[in-house]
Amino acid sequence: MPKRPFPTDLKSWRKAVGLKQDALAHLLGVTQPAISRWESGLDHPSVALQLRLRDMMCPSGNARLKIDDFVLRQKSALEALFDLEGVKLLSTSQGMQRAWPRFSSLPDLRLIDHLIGEAAILLHDDDFVREIKRGEIALISAVSDSHVSLPLDSSFRHRWHATFHSYGPRMMVKMGYEPCAPDATLGIEKVVRLEDVVA
Repeated sequence: MPKRPFPTDLKSWRKAVGLKQDALAHLLGVTQPAISRWESGLDHPSVALQLRLRDMMCPSGNARLKIDDFVLRQKSALEALFDLEGVKLLSTSQGMQRAWPRFSSLPDLRLIDHLIGEAAILLHDDDFVREIKRGEIALISAVSDSHVSLPLDSSFRHRWHATFHSYGPRMMVKMGYEPCAPDATLGIEKVVRLEDVVA
């Protein structure tokens, strides 16, 4: 059976899941006219956006999220999973629950308005968030003392790494935390773009 062209697949999938072009554009951090051009075959999404769209169009997104959530909860390393939309804490590892018990006990809390430091610098930058939504950011590493202005966040110097994963239409942030020297310089250490990894 011949493979259907991408514009046809995209339009059919979008209509089947009940997404308007502007809603899909918001999820991807692009404009509605860009979606229209892709569906008409006048333009093609970037490699990063093609990967993101493939993930979104995959019907197993929710199953993969459940599996990754289950695996995360078993780990002794300090890890957490956040929904990028609103920066909501979804789940934490056993190690995270031991290290930050008060923070780990607040699933589904919207943290976007409480972010401080390096996390706030990045996630309050609309252009940068659009790059994340388009699948262009592979990794962020930084050193912080804390992440939110809420009293439940214990302040201590640590290094963190964020990677971004899509599960169907949802974009998640997987965070890993590790100790660092108490005199390590605060700040964003690196932002790795997908094109640097797959080039």
